[in-house]
This record gives sequence, structure tokens and C-alpha cells, in this order.
Amino acid sequence: MFKTTKNENSNAKGVLTTFSKYGFQKTSMENIAHTIGLSRQSIYNKFGSKEQCYEWTINTYLNGMYNRVFTILNNDELSMKYTLIRVFDIVIGEAIEIVSQAHGTEILDDVLRMTNNSDEDWPLRFRTRLADFLERHNYVSSNNANVMAFALISVGKGLLLEQTSRTQFVEDMTLIIDCLIKHKE
Repeated sequence: MFKTTKNENSNAKGVLTTFSKYGFQKTSMENIAHTIGLSRQSIYNKFGSKEQCYEWTINTYLNGMYNRVFTILNNDELSMKYTLIRVFDIVIGEAIEIVSQAHGTEILDDVLRMTNNSDEDWPLRFRTRLADFLERHNYVSSNNANVMAFALISVGKGLLLEQTSRTQFVEDMTLIIDCLIKHKE
């Protein structure tokens, strides 16, 4: 996985939101240029085509998102509750802004397709790292860590389909995480 800069991550999220607002077909290079504060010609010079810009946008967004998530999951100084809430806010809560746009589900389908077809195998790496985090913090045994990680990811995805705001997603995910943590205690 290559490292992306904070500015590239911000630009990628902004452009992805623009694509979700207008749809791939109707998003113009002018829309993209306006979103990131560059000229249309600069966008063409950097990417060559809207298709290449779209692919870069999704890959940069995913790289940035998973880099942030993996950094948080590796930080053992944070509480388990804070870590889980923050991780799911990044992976799913931030996507609500994209999905709630007129063409958000179309863009989400493309993001999921690229995620599942990537050489990085982000979904598996995320589940594995989440399971490792849960096991390291003695929440579950190694036998149950992958199952619990899978369950949490599935719950988060279910909430993505249900919620219309990031705030409501975080509140609901927090309730679920609180319930799981209290059940363990």
C-alpha cells in the first residue's frame, strides 16, 4: 500500500463526493477541477481522462482510509471503545456523506468492486487487523476473534444502509459497541 498525503486524501474524498452527487457520467472535469481548486487542464494533465481520475480517486480514498484505520488499530494506548468507534466512523460513517448523495449507491458499488478486486485485499486485511486488535485486548479468544470482527463489520454495513447521517451512525454504532463491551465485562 502506498502512502498518500493528507491533501491527496482530502482531495480524493471531495472528488468522490462530487462523483456521488452527479454520477460518473454527468460529472465533468470542470466539476472535479472546481472541487479541488485546480484548472480543468491541470486535471487532464495529471490524469489524462475522467476514467483515470475516477480510478485514482477511489484508490487514493481507500488507501487513505485504510492507512488511518490500521494506524488506529495498532495504537494500543487508546481505549478499546474509542478505537472501535473511531475505526467504524472512518470506514463506514464517513461513507454516509457519499452514499446519501443522488448517485451515492452507484459510487459505493464501484468502490466496493475496486476494494474487492484490489491486490491489497483491504476487506480481508481489515477483518484480520480488527480480529487481532480484539484478541490483543483480551476481548475474545483467538478462536472467536475473526467471527467477532466479521460480526462488527456486518453490523456496521447494515447501519450504513439504514442511517442517513454520520452522527446517527456513530450514535448507533456506539450503542452496539457499548452493548458488546458490557456483555464481556
